[in-house]
Amino acid sequence: MSTACWHCGEGVGVSPFVARTPGGEKPTCCPGCAAAVEMIHRLGLEDYYAIRSNNGPLVASEETERTLALFDVPQLLAAHIQEQDGRRRLRLQVSGLTCAACCWLIEKVVMGLPGARSVQVNLASMQLTLEYDAAEPLFPRNAVRRILELGYRVALPGDPTWEGHQQKERRRLLGRLALAGLGAMQAMMYSAALYIGVFEGTDRIYQDLFRLAGLLVATPVVFYSGWPFFQGAWRSLKVRRPTMDLPVALALLLAWGGSLVVMASGGEHVYFDSAAMFVFFLLLSRWLELHQRQRIQRSWQQLQDTLPLVVRRLDEAGGGDWVATAQLCAGDTVRVSQGETVPVDGVIRAGEARFNEAALTGESLPRTRTIGDAVQAGCRILEGGVDIEAASAADSSLVARIGEQVARAQEERVTVVRDWQRVAPLFTATVLALAMATLVLHWHRGPAQAFEHMLALLVVTCPCALALAVPLTLSATLARGLKLGLLIASPSQFLSLPGIRGVLFDKTGTLTSGRFQRVEWRAAADVESEWLTTLPRIAAGLERDHPHPLARAFDDLSPVPIEDLRLSPAGASGRFQGHQWAMGGAPELSRGSETCLALTRDGRTQALFWLRDQPRAEAPAVLDQLGQRGWRLRMASGDAAEPVATLAEELGMSEARSRLTPHDKAAWLQKLEQQEGPQMMVGDGINDAPALLRATVSVAPAAASSLARRAAGVYLLNEGLQGLADLPRLADRCRVVIRQNLTWALGYNLVAIPLAMAGWIPPWAAALGMSASSLLVTLNANRITTWKASSC
Repeated sequence: MSTACWHCGEGVGVSPFVARTPGGEKPTCCPGCAAAVEMIHRLGLEDYYAIRSNNGPLVASEETERTLALFDVPQLLAAHIQEQDGRRRLRLQVSGLTCAACCWLIEKVVMGLPGARSVQVNLASMQLTLEYDAAEPLFPRNAVRRILELGYRVALPGDPTWEGHQQKERRRLLGRLALAGLGAMQAMMYSAALYIGVFEGTDRIYQDLFRLAGLLVATPVVFYSGWPFFQGAWRSLKVRRPTMDLPVALALLLAWGGSLVVMASGGEHVYFDSAAMFVFFLLLSRWLELHQRQRIQRSWQQLQDTLPLVVRRLDEAGGGDWVATAQLCAGDTVRVSQGETVPVDGVIRAGEARFNEAALTGESLPRTRTIGDAVQAGCRILEGGVDIEAASAADSSLVARIGEQVARAQEERVTVVRDWQRVAPLFTATVLALAMATLVLHWHRGPAQAFEHMLALLVVTCPCALALAVPLTLSATLARGLKLGLLIASPSQFLSLPGIRGVLFDKTGTLTSGRFQRVEWRAAADVESEWLTTLPRIAAGLERDHPHPLARAFDDLSPVPIEDLRLSPAGASGRFQGHQWAMGGAPELSRGSETCLALTRDGRTQALFWLRDQPRAEAPAVLDQLGQRGWRLRMASGDAAEPVATLAEELGMSEARSRLTPHDKAAWLQKLEQQEGPQMMVGDGINDAPALLRATVSVAPAAASSLARRAAGVYLLNEGLQGLADLPRLADRCRVVIRQNLTWALGYNLVAIPLAMAGWIPPWAAALGMSASSLLVTLNANRITTWKASSC
């Protein structure tokens, strides 16, 4: 018989390759496995071979070279790297993971590389997250090489080969489920005849035949369809952390093995049908959970996949070259024609077109956009063509932020899930102890009956319903939220919504449209006549690159070139024709809902501009719905007192404060939380970020700045505030479903355990009850995907 490779388990043939380790020479099948074994021991990670549950995978050298080649192209990596404060973050997809030991090994190996800051492997999502020093640009390639040398496969997000692997896994699980379903039905047909006593007297031979048929049908169900549970149980024992797979696997083995003993000894009851049903319903719950988890991933991945890989970037002469979308920077101008998809967030500088924004907002009707209008990556041009000035790099677009925040939501653990993960091992140990107590309690009635009652207890107390109650509901809610235009980046904040006592709104761009228009302008009395026609153009030059919505009121003017341009939250300043010019607010000159800006030259006022911003049409109805919940509605704005007071009165808000700095907003919010309780902050600007970070629940509208998006726990994908009215109602529904699932799961176990210990539940009924419990939780969680939004 051929010796198995020490690393991957393949046969080594007659001339094995030798890996030299401190424990002696180990046989391997190829130089790659030999190198992997020696490297693992050289790094002091030989514990991997003690805790792994499967052999290490093997990766072909040709595939290794192809994968490494991808990490030699900076343009490909740039689209997936996020950089902040001298650190870079990169998410990769990993295949070949079979247990926690694989994750442990990868994390230990990669953390030993120069520049590594953090390495996390998520076994459930098969994702690897790397954080490393920006001064180590070769770190990703070195990390991938180490992982490939260990025998695992690595791919960039969106790689089609990875999707093929995922489809293969889904088909395998579906195949196990189909076999379990067919086997369970067949086993129940044979068992039904045995339960009702069809075979008596001389028909005893047919009773044995039906039992044998049940054995033949149930065996592949238990050991093929149920293999993931045995694998999970063995894995948990290896790392000495019992999971819910342990009582499941034990129950399956006892049901199948005990039935064999009963058949051999001529006993009455066999449990092949119970075991088959048990596996089928457990796999059905697992498949539904997988389906829910992957649905939300596909929702944003499909949007991301629609973005073009290359785009035509225009130069100053009007010509253009085709470049990778990942190479675009803020300020670049790109030409997008009919039938093409917008590659980056930006502003239209030339042309007009009708856009299909359904992929991003769910709105099926096309919208016409023209010069000065903002457009977002992922929108498709149905008619026309435009030149777009990129507002940011491709990796800072809304589509990229959606991907980042979806990943953030999946990584975040809400309190009840964290509590369950801590309690789960104790729950499993308690179930095993109760099973032994049941065996001892009924032993005086005979071993066969005691075994039957113990088996019933193991089956009926499976904690699957408890484990699925919260994650499945949250997963379904995240998916439904995306369909409604609500990106829930923080499930913890989302679940805190029913406890909110008040809402603090920003004014400009949140309660108003943020599209200011010039109502009037006046030049100072002492302004020289030669400056009169130039003053609005100077204002446009100062405001051209300012991110505040007030600056957009000058986009239709032809700006003059400003030297030494400096931007600040208070305004903008720069030099033109030897003079120092500045643009800033003049709140004392505001008129009603009109905001006033002053243009100064060398410190003296040269012109005043009055701008007006209209309230959002849906704002009154949305605020009315929020007010009906008993929430106090307030406004915090950096604008002048008169426009703020006018809008607050128009919208019926209880309190409004003006001329607030970012620190003032955050301080007011903190004071409100101390006095009244949890508060929600809704804001879109850079100056709202401190308050968004401090709020119990933070919401950023669709047109929010990138900093506000990053700070918010919930992001409105659709234009307007309608999603804000739907948000608390969806949270209420989510909490109701979670409460229903937990109440049912806990109540079921509290009732079923005493009954099973008393011997009142046979194994077949236990399997049916447990399976029905898990299925009920899964189907109840799935109901939230059909929840209907309100209309204002």
